Amino acid sequence: MNLIIFGATGRTGRELVSQALEQGHAVTAFVRDSTRMHMTHDNLKIVHGNIDSYPDILSVVQATRYDAALFALGSKSPFRRNPVLNNAMQNIIRAMEDSGTERFIHISFVGTRSDAGRLGMMYRFVIPVFMRNLLADHREKEQLLQSSSLDWMIAQPPMLTNGPRTGQYTYSAGIDKSKAGKLKLSRANLAEFMLKQLEDHAYSRKEVFVTE
Repeated sequence: MNLIIFGATGRTGRELVSQALEQGHAVTAFVRDSTRMHMTHDNLKIVHGNIDSYPDILSVVQATRYDAALFALGSKSPFRRNPVLNNAMQNIIRAMEDSGTERFIHISFVGTRSDAGRLGMMYRFVIPVFMRNLLADHREKEQLLQSSSLDWMIAQPPMLTNGPRTGQYTYSAGIDKSKAGKLKLSRANLAEFMLKQLEDHAYSRKEVFVTE
């Protein structure tokens, strides 16, 4: 497949790029600072641009036909709002709708779910208070996607770690506390899960809780 990855220089983004190339996909990495992309490959194209600029995003999205886009942009702080990321989501959705690219895989956070309280006291009382700004941003991005015409899937992991790719994780559209596992997920496993969704449309236009 021909993929475009937004947020390719972040920790999850680098995993997405690496695993996508390993699987034989062609990858376009849309980055603000190309010096942070410490990777070369015959199937990797690095495009410099501003995620806050609709013309920059439209230019790269219209340059070739993509089978899917993956969004791995994350906030630098869980305690402050980050309107740049929400603007980026608006720009990407608009560009994709204008160019005809439909499949969109997005990383959010399980704390945004209405049933997140089933995961325990932390998700019922602590996270909604101390991470309210992060949750507000994630919910806004989710709502933008949900109101779009795209064929989206939203991955909603708990805490992310730098652990190895093990392939051992569970996922579902709902939360079953008995199957919630460790309430953490390695970025490598998250990337593997996201890439699997490129050809599996069982969760098309759905939010999916994924955890180890």
